[in-house]
Amino acid sequence: MADNVRNLMVVGAGQSGSAFVKRILKFGEDGGVRLTAIVDPDKEKSAALIREFPDSMKPELLSNLGSMSRLNDDTRPEAAIICVPASVHMATATACMSKGMHCLLEKPMGFSALDCKELSAKALEYKRHIQGAFLDRWLFAGLWNSWKPSSGLWTINAIRTGPFVPRSADTSVMHDMMIRDLDLFVLLSRVFSLPKIANIRAWGRKLRSDRLDYAIVSLDLEDGGMARFFSSRLSSETLRGWQLSGKDWHANLNFLRKSLKRFEQVGRSSHAFQAVETRLEHADPVSHELDYFLKTLEEQVPVEASLRTDFTDLSTMRAFPHNLAETHELVDRILSTMKVLKV
Repeated sequence: MADNVRNLMVVGAGQSGSAFVKRILKFGEDGGVRLTAIVDPDKEKSAALIREFPDSMKPELLSNLGSMSRLNDDTRPEAAIICVPASVHMATATACMSKGMHCLLEKPMGFSALDCKELSAKALEYKRHIQGAFLDRWLFAGLWNSWKPSSGLWTINAIRTGPFVPRSADTSVMHDMMIRDLDLFVLLSRVFSLPKIANIRAWGRKLRSDRLDYAIVSLDLEDGGMARFFSSRLSSETLRGWQLSGKDWHANLNFLRKSLKRFEQVGRSSHAFQAVETRLEHADPVSHELDYFLKTLEEQVPVEASLRTDFTDLSTMRAFPHNLAETHELVDRILSTMKVLKV
């Protein structure tokens, strides 16, 4: 194996884990990566993921992290991609870092801003990089890349719905779904200097699990603008979209179609709006996330420096615990005001 090929391990062979396995196979050794192990207690599920791998490149199938002793020096992974249930994200990431691996951790990184700070501390302790996998950031950046909407009173209405999936019952809809939209709101607030939040109202309901299954959140901004978020895992229909408006524009963002259609005023008439649509039909956020994670390792930036790295615009999308802490702080604030409706 070439010296410049990095050994990777995927922990968790579910939907997200399988997506990363497929991208690693696509990247291949020519792309500088090799999958040397998949960790999951379900051996049949893991075996199904490696059928397309050549016999000489098939990864080891491990039932748990304690089985890593089976790996030799040539197959020992340098980094782990963690796609396990959310309730064990922190414990799994900490265990992987303690074994000498850098980590790409699926959202959420934890369940609070304190969890993010603890992961930063563990990364410093073990001198390992840890990065969050927030895939919507990449679509968002690509769609907004060439557009700078005017400032002024903004309204945002975000909706994210889908059917109930038992594997997500270990976390609430806030950390399972809405956190994606709240993270994007935090990014926009920074990049476009949106006003501070003046008031938070939130409602939710538990129905299919013992955690919130749907939530409605209303954020009132100091300038009179507003942001509304609705997330539900009790829907038969999958929806992922935003509707926005500003002083002289309005826009529709559709994550499923990977499109942003915006209307900008071009004359004095109230009807003089020009439509512009941006589509990223072939965008692959999983590959973007993997590529940027590998670049983090290739740049050989000290862990201390990476944990201070921040984004200044939508082209700098890497998620580290410290810049996700602000997103989690917002989630924490919302949960502190949440009114849980009785069934």
